[in-house]
Amino acid sequence: MSAEVQELERQLDEERGKVKEAESRTEEAEKRALENLDRWQRAQADLANFRRRTQFEREEHEKFAVASLVSALLPVLDSFDRAWQSLPGQFRRLTWLSGIAMINQQLRGTLERIGLTEVEAEGKPFDPSLHEGVDREEGDGPPHVVAVLQAGYKLHERVLRPALVKVGPKPESPDATRDTADADAAPAATEDASMPPAPEASAAPAAGDGEGTRQ
Repeated sequence: MSAEVQELERQLDEERGKVKEAESRTEEAEKRALENLDRWQRAQADLANFRRRTQFEREEHEKFAVASLVSALLPVLDSFDRAWQSLPGQFRRLTWLSGIAMINQQLRGTLERIGLTEVEAEGKPFDPSLHEGVDREEGDGPPHVVAVLQAGYKLHERVLRPALVKVGPKPESPDATRDTADADAAPAATEDASMPPAPEASAAPAAGDGEGTRQ
């Protein structure tokens, strides 16, 4: 074998070694690139989760920031309810009482706009998460709410105060429940648990209303 052939083989071996070394470095670079891509993707996912969690917490804070204030106003709603329930029917159309009714409606409307809703109770299956039983009527079958003693309220989906209820067997029908409630109520046909509708602005007060107001 001539010296030239040997030199060519040596150079070829060197080139093969360089190729193998380059391939090895390329594999290591690709491995590092994949690891970096995986870390980047995980960081992106963590950041997205953090943003969603922060957004959720901010929205929850905004929704319930007024919870303590709304809870403090619930006794005011109770006072309106008790006052109207105890008011004789013949006095309910007095002009000054209609003004009080408008105040009640304005207060309730404001609270509803920020998320306050009344807990559904009468005639519904008894739910310990929504209702607090303070009296019981014996009977068969699953317990239902047969009377509401104090309204309960929720702020969005959170219960601020459970409804105080009387628990008993399921009413036969909604009509039967209403008939029983009407029989127990005052004889005036217009007496109900809600405040009267406010008088129309264009309607002049009746003479009887004025006399009743002066009294």
